Amino acid sequence: MKIRSLAVAGVVTLSVAALAVAGCSDSKKDSGSSSSSTVSGGGIGGNVTAPVILNPNNTSATVKVGQIVTFDMGQPASGGSFVATSDNTKVFEVTSEGKSVGTSTQNAGGKAVGTGVAKVSVVFKGSMNGMGTPTTFTITVQ
Repeated sequence: MKIRSLAVAGVVTLSVAALAVAGCSDSKKDSGSSSSSTVSGGGIGGNVTAPVILNPNNTSATVKVGQIVTFDMGQPASGGSFVATSDNTKVFEVTSEGKSVGTSTQNAGGKAVGTGVAKVSVVFKGSMNGMGTPTTFTITVQ
């Protein structure tokens, strides 16, 4: 009886391991870059859309209404922050500035609120250096 219990436990363990590995693979090949992704879940919250992260080398994105966009400008110098402004708040609404909080960095960002195109300017605002050179991002909301 002891051998049978060990055999059943071994089969169950191998089955669970095989299912876990299969769940981590993706049968779709990436044919190009995408500006958004959706993570499905049956639990609380339903579908969750991943944020789009832009930086000075990647300054445009096409997103859906409701999607979050963050602007990764790096860590601001001591006492400074990255301030974002949208030229079309009916399309893209800025909701946070980039700043250091303790030992972590919070990126400037916002939310796509309506269809259209918005230009978002992100600039470093330092405590002693004034304003830096702005980086302009183009957000197209569908």
